[in-house]
Amino acid sequence: MLPDLAKIIVADHDAQAAVAQAQQEALALKGQAEARVRESQAQLQDELAAARQAAQTEILAAAEARAAEIAAATARQVQDLTGQAKERQAEAVAALAARVLGP
Repeated sequence: MLPDLAKIIVADHDAQAAVAQAQQEALALKGQAEARVRESQAQLQDELAAARQAAQTEILAAAEARAAEIAAATARQVQDLTGQAKERQAEAVAALAARVLGP
């Protein structure tokens, strides 16, 4: 019976050592997994920042293009109105001259 007890004690000791080793391996794997998660999070944050920057750049370019269109349209309207004002002024001067000079 004594040899059986010694075998049981050795087996228990071996099992405890195996459990301790498994726990250490599990902790190491957990650390590796956590490191991978942090790396993935950092990469995703970088990708998100790049996507935001690209979107902002695209929006800014579209806004600048629209502003240029509006500025060009405004310049055309000002030019048209200036031309109309000159025509009316010329008509008014001609009408005034006709009145002053008579028929």
